[in-house]
Amino acid sequence: MAITKITNIGENSGAGSRAAHLKNALKYIMNPKKTEGMTLVGSNCGTDPQECFERMMETKEIYGKTGGRQGYHIVISFKPGECNEETAMVIARDFCDQYLAGDYDYAFAVHNDQAHMHIHIVFNSVNRSNTLKYHYSNGDWEKSIQPITDELCRKYGLSILECDKSAPRVGRTYAEHMAEKNGKLTWTDIIQADIDFAISQTSTESDFMAFMKSMGYSIRIGHSGK
Repeated sequence: MAITKITNIGENSGAGSRAAHLKNALKYIMNPKKTEGMTLVGSNCGTDPQECFERMMETKEIYGKTGGRQGYHIVISFKPGECNEETAMVIARDFCDQYLAGDYDYAFAVHNDQAHMHIHIVFNSVNRSNTLKYHYSNGDWEKSIQPITDELCRKYGLSILECDKSAPRVGRTYAEHMAEKNGKLTWTDIIQADIDFAISQTSTESDFMAFMKSMGYSIRIGHSGK
C-alpha cells in the first residue's frame, strides 16, 4: 500500500534567489545519505541537484515565468516492509512517466532511511511543452494522482489504499501518512512531523509560516497567557 501527497514549492521571499526553496528541495531529496550514495535517484533533467536546478531554471527563463510557485513536491509512502528499493525505483519512474508525461522537468529519489520506504518527486512548475504552469485543483488527488499510485501498486504486487467510501476521498498530510504507517496516529506525531517537513523545505521564518499554512495550519504569533 502507498499513499501519495503533493505540496507546492513557493517563491523565496527572503534574501537570495526566489527559487531557493526549489533548489533546497532538490538537494534534500537527492541527499546521498538518504539515497545510498545517489544510487536511488533518477531524473529527466540532470544527474545531480545542481544540474537539475539549472535545467528547471532554464525552462522558466525561456518562457519568462521565473516568479510565483517554483515547483511541486510529491511524496509516495509505502507500508513498512512491503516495498524494496528496486520496486520503489520502478514505481517512481513509472509514476513520473504517467503523471508528468515528459512535460515537466523532474527529479525523483527513493529514501530508505525510515521504517517506511518512500519516494520523493520534485518537478518544475513550468510545462516545457506548452509554456503553461502546472495547476492543481481540488479533487485532483482523487481523480488523477492517487489512482496512478494504486495502479502501480497493483502492477507490482503491492496492496492498494483502501478509503472510507462513506466519506470524501481526500489527501492527508505527510505527517498522517508517516504516523499511520508506523502504527500510531496522535496529534503530537502529526504536528511534529509536519513541522519537520516544513523546516526541510524552507529557509526563513516567514516562508516556514507560509508552508505550514499551505498544509492547513492556522498560526498565531504572540505570547501565551500562561
